[in-house]
Amino acid sequence: MRPEYADYMIRPATIADIDALIGLRVAMFEAMGTPTDVLSRAVDPMRDYFEQHLPTGAFRVWIAVHQARPIASIGLVIHSVPPSPRNTVGKEAYIMNLVTLPEHRHRGIAKRLLLHVLDVARSEGAPKASLHASAAGRPVYERLGFAVSDETPEMWLSLQP
Repeated sequence: MRPEYADYMIRPATIADIDALIGLRVAMFEAMGTPTDVLSRAVDPMRDYFEQHLPTGAFRVWIAVHQARPIASIGLVIHSVPPSPRNTVGKEAYIMNLVTLPEHRHRGIAKRLLLHVLDVARSEGAPKASLHASAAGRPVYERLGFAVSDETPEMWLSLQP
């Protein structure tokens, strides 16, 4: 372990971490330019989601802690899909909410979190991991082998007015 990693511990998040998870997620959206009023409307739904899905394991989060304070997080959902020729087990890993507070960036924390989650996904038999990358996060993912796929170009449509 590199010396600068010694002060950072990675552990699974629990219900007791919900306020910290919301704070990290808000920081992520602020960094992407989401307006404060839009974020404030999302806090209660975030709390409800975490309270419902963390205990069941449907949504898992790991946090990096520095001096007893959560300073980074990453989320993982492994979901079931119909098996296909390229995915006969019918599992896919979706990685989300990778965020590191600005004062702790460029120390390899995001990479450590991402490698940890990839190991978890592999150990659970998911043959594929996907994510949506912010412009700032894209280089981290590319260095670890993530690429845009020509096979399954994702498209989306907003169903809200």
